[in-house]
Amino acid sequence: MNAHRWILQGVAAALVVGAVHGQLSATATPPGRAGLVQIAETAAPVDDLPVLQVHRYKMAGRIRPLLFWVGRDDVGIGEIVWRGTAGAVAYELLIGTDAAKAPRGINRWGYILEDNRPAGTRVLGLMTTSEEATLSDVRRQVDEGQRRGRFKAIDARIASGASRSATETIETERELTVHDKAVLVVQVEERLKRAVPRDMAVPSGVRPGFLTAVAELMTDTIAARRQGPAALRRLKGHKTSYVWGRNLFDLALRAVESMPPSAAASAPNTWPVHAEFEIRSRTTGARYTFDLEYGTDGPLTGVPTLIRHQPRWWLQAVLTLDDKGTPATGVAMNAMSARAATTPPR
Repeated sequence: MNAHRWILQGVAAALVVGAVHGQLSATATPPGRAGLVQIAETAAPVDDLPVLQVHRYKMAGRIRPLLFWVGRDDVGIGEIVWRGTAGAVAYELLIGTDAAKAPRGINRWGYILEDNRPAGTRVLGLMTTSEEATLSDVRRQVDEGQRRGRFKAIDARIASGASRSATETIETERELTVHDKAVLVVQVEERLKRAVPRDMAVPSGVRPGFLTAVAELMTDTIAARRQGPAALRRLKGHKTSYVWGRNLFDLALRAVESMPPSAAASAPNTWPVHAEFEIRSRTTGARYTFDLEYGTDGPLTGVPTLIRHQPRWWLQAVLTLDDKGTPATGVAMNAMSARAATTPPR
């Protein structure tokens, strides 16, 4: 068996650093509710916020059909964009296989936007559908060769202690890839304008999105690392909560430790840390984990240099910073470590 053929089937959909795994499908649209709400027209476009940083990543994948891991490099891409200005900050995360490089043209990817403004937060998420639970499922679905696109999508507004969200499963006439993100976002926004939203009360202190919650815990670890090893150790178990659609999740630091200054080959002398995160669904109790390595000093402060996620016991994806050829963008600053910018509106 050539394990490389199926190495990343289903990875990107479950990946998105665990943010979308098991969550986009958790909010069903109720039938027969009157009064469609045009939720996609209520927020300013994210493009009105200047880009502060852009960082790009190369994806490798590994599978474990029996006892040993086997892998393949350079089968996908990732991109993180930071935008912001006074009183507003937005994060964009794009992760997926590259159908031009992945075995058998495997096409799995996802995208999240979180746009925090004084008036509230907008969250937009989409991903290719992925139901594989075993390696046999992966092989079967690749062999069947679906060439039409099928995506799950969510559009949510969080403000004044409430979340209003709409979800849809969207089919496209052709198989859109990670490089077609801009095209699909337009289609998703148009489709969700006609979707029926559902409301949920959001408890005080709950962050308005996954990326915002991650940014907060990263900020805490950066501050603690600068205070010394004892302060960093005390953060183990520290957690925050966030809302996704009509569901609440807890995000916790399972472990965090300093790394040698030269440990990250792509980012030397940044005093990186390695952090293990866990997501727990308050609705189902399901847990998902992922690892990050990121700098705590210099221009890559708060920028992940490595992202690792294992959505299945037999499947693992690793993204490493690959900024070669990335154009210069805006002002050199670290949006993730700006606590004032990441604090959600009340």
